[in-house]
Amino acid sequence: MDTKTTTKTTTSNKKTITVIIIVLAVLVVAGGLYYGYNRWRQQRMANQILQEIYGVNTGMGGLLGKITGGGDLSEQIAQEIAKEEAESEAEQAAEEAREAAKTPKDRYNEAEEAEIYDDNSRSAAEEAKKDLEKVFGDVKLTAVSSSVYDSEGAVFSIMEFKISRLATGADLSALNEVIKDKGLEIIQSSIDDKTAMIMAGDMETYSYSVGFEVDGQDVSVNITKIAQ
Repeated sequence: MDTKTTTKTTTSNKKTITVIIIVLAVLVVAGGLYYGYNRWRQQRMANQILQEIYGVNTGMGGLLGKITGGGDLSEQIAQEIAKEEAESEAEQAAEEAREAAKTPKDRYNEAEEAEIYDDNSRSAAEEAKKDLEKVFGDVKLTAVSSSVYDSEGAVFSIMEFKISRLATGADLSALNEVIKDKGLEIIQSSIDDKTAMIMAGDMETYSYSVGFEVDGQDVSVNITKIAQ
């Protein structure tokens, strides 16, 4: 092989090597961009999930940090979720502690008085409240509803009351006496587990029932009146 042929071959080889190096460089850059884009897309998706489901916002700084290789995404998600769950559990525990620290009087004071919009509800609520106050002391009406059945001439009233202390089993006997003093016949009076109930009246023109839980503060009263 002469000198000219050798020179041409060497020049050709150098060009080939140069082209290969350029192609490899392009592939490396393209691969890095593709990898970086996928990392960004994955982290954006993870960030959206954290925001929408857990309320966690990793922020652009965190995303850019992960794109450049700082930290592990799955580890970050786990840490963020664990942090959110710990904060949620701590808040729930604090709320339960605050609730447990409340006295019956606190719960009574927090209860909202129900509004009365019709005469039937007002009449029934006033009657029931007077009876309950003789047994429980302070009583607050928290819910009332009256339905009128024109075809039967009946008024059915349902009420809920909040008392300022915890109810006891002895309150059932006291209520029996109050209801008897109203001139009503006791049809049933019982305590099943911790649920106390009284049913009274003639069951034809007038019925009166009271129910409550021992150690509770809510008392239900139902009154049905049928016109003669």
